[in-house]
Amino acid sequence: MAKDRHSVICNGRSAFYASIYDDLRNAAMDCGWALGLHGSLASDMDIMAMPWVEEAVPADNMIKNLESCFSENKLSQQLTHKSGIGDKPNNRVVYTIHIFKDFYLDINVIETS
Repeated sequence: MAKDRHSVICNGRSAFYASIYDDLRNAAMDCGWALGLHGSLASDMDIMAMPWVEEAVPADNMIKNLESCFSENKLSQQLTHKSGIGDKPNNRVVYTIHIFKDFYLDINVIETS
C-alpha cells in the first residue's frame, strides 16, 4: 500500500542544510580541509572538519572561507563563536556560524597544536 500524502513529512531545516552543503564542502576543500556530517540536521548542521592535505590552512582561515559562503548576495551570517580548547573532549573546538534566526552550523575541529 502506498503512503498517503499526510504520512510524508519533510523537515525544512534538513532540506535547507542539504542545499548549502556542497558550497561548504568546496570552500573547505579550497583550504585543504574535508568535511563530514554528524547528526540529524533536525535543528542545526553538525559538521566535522579535518585537515586533508599537508598544506591545509589553519582552522581559523578555513572557517573564514566557510563564512564566505554566506555573502550579502546569499544569506547574512552573524559573528562566529569559537568555544575554547578544553571545553570539549580530545581538544575539540566548536565554531558556531549563525546563519539567520535559529539556523546555524556547528563545525567541530580537533586542535592538534
